[in-house]
Amino acid sequence: MNTISLPSIKISKQEWLMLIFAMVVSRTVIYCLGLWGVTEFASGHYAEQPLLQTICRFDCVWFYRIIQDGYDLVPQWLSQKNAANWAFMPLQPFLGWIFSKFFSFENPINNARLGLVIASNLAFLISLPMILMALKQLRFSKSTQYAAIWLLCFSPYTVYSTAGYTEPLFIAFVTGVFLFSYRQQWAWVAILGLLAAITRNLGVFLVFPVLIIAIQHYGVNSFLRLKTPAVKVIAAIWIIPFGFFTYMAYLYFHVGDALAFGHIQIAWGRQLTNPFHWIMFGFEKGGPKLYLAIVALLSFALNIYLVVRKYYAEALFMFICLVLPLSSNLNAMPRYAFGLYPTFIGLLLIIERYPFIKTPMLCVFSAASTFIAIGFYSHMMFTV
Repeated sequence: MNTISLPSIKISKQEWLMLIFAMVVSRTVIYCLGLWGVTEFASGHYAEQPLLQTICRFDCVWFYRIIQDGYDLVPQWLSQKNAANWAFMPLQPFLGWIFSKFFSFENPINNARLGLVIASNLAFLISLPMILMALKQLRFSKSTQYAAIWLLCFSPYTVYSTAGYTEPLFIAFVTGVFLFSYRQQWAWVAILGLLAAITRNLGVFLVFPVLIIAIQHYGVNSFLRLKTPAVKVIAAIWIIPFGFFTYMAYLYFHVGDALAFGHIQIAWGRQLTNPFHWIMFGFEKGGPKLYLAIVALLSFALNIYLVVRKYYAEALFMFICLVLPLSSNLNAMPRYAFGLYPTFIGLLLIIERYPFIKTPMLCVFSAASTFIAIGFYSHMMFTV
C-alpha cells in the first residue's frame, strides 16, 4: 500500500461536535438512569452506599486497592482470602492515581475512586475519534461512521466506561494499533501496543494482527529478506510485549511467580479447560449462564463473519480475546466481547451491508445499556 494513496482521516469540526455531544448524552443517560435504578430497585446495604462507592464497583475496587496499597504480597481478599490483585495490569490504576491527586476528599479512597472514574471516561472520549478515524481509513460510509459513534456510546456494556474499568482504555489503544497498522506508522503501533498490553494482558497478542497486516502490506518476502519496512514491523512487534514482560519480571521479584497474574485466577474459579465445556455448561445450567453462553456463541458467529469478509487480522485478535477467557469460565463474556474493536467492526460491516438494521440495533443497544447500568450500579453479579 502506498502511503500517498492513504485516505484522509481528518475529523471535521462538525464531527468533533457530534463526538462530544454523543459522549455527554450517553454519560448523562447512563449515570442518571443507572443511579435512579439503584434508588428504585436496590435494597439493603447496596441501596445505601455513597455515590462513588456505587459507581466504582467490582474491578474498580481492585484498582483503588492497588492505588492505596500497591500490589499484594500474599492473597488476602474475597470470602476465602485466596485472591490477590496480581490479575490486574498496572496502567489503569496508575492513571487513576494521577487523577486522584487533583482531589482532597476526607476519605483518601474516594480520591482514588474518582480518579479511576475520570480516567475511564477520558479514555472513552479518546476511543471515539480513534474509532471514527479507523472507519475513515477503512472507507466506511459517512452514515455508518456516524452510527458507529452512537452505537459505541450506547453499547450494551458502556457502563464500564463510566465506572473506572479498563474497557475504554483497551478499545482506544487497540483501535489505535489497528489504525496505524493500516497506515504503516509502526512507531505509533509499537507505543500504543505496549500501552494496550499493560492495560489488559490480552493486549500482548496484538503482535499477531500487526504481523498479518504488515504481510498484507509488504508480502512475506520482505520479511524473509529483512527489507527496511519489515524491520520496522519486527521492531514494533518486539516493543509491544515489553511492558507486559516488565510486569512479569516485577511479579517474579515481588511474589516469586512471574505468572502470578494468571495463577491467581483460580480465586475466581477460573482454570483453563476446553471452551466447549463452558458452552455446554451454560446450556445445562440455564438462567444467567445460558445468557452468557448464547452471547459467547453470537460473538464467535460475528468472528466468523469477519473471516468471511476477509478481515483476517481483526478476526484473529477477536478469536484470541474470546477463546482464552472462555477457556476458563463463562463469566464476563459479554463484557469481553463488547470491549473489543473487532466486535464493532463486525457489527458495522453488517450495518454497511444492511442499513435498515441500524436504527433497530441502536434502539436495542440503548435499552440494554440502561438495563445493564442499573444492574451494575445495584451490584448485580450478572453484569460483571
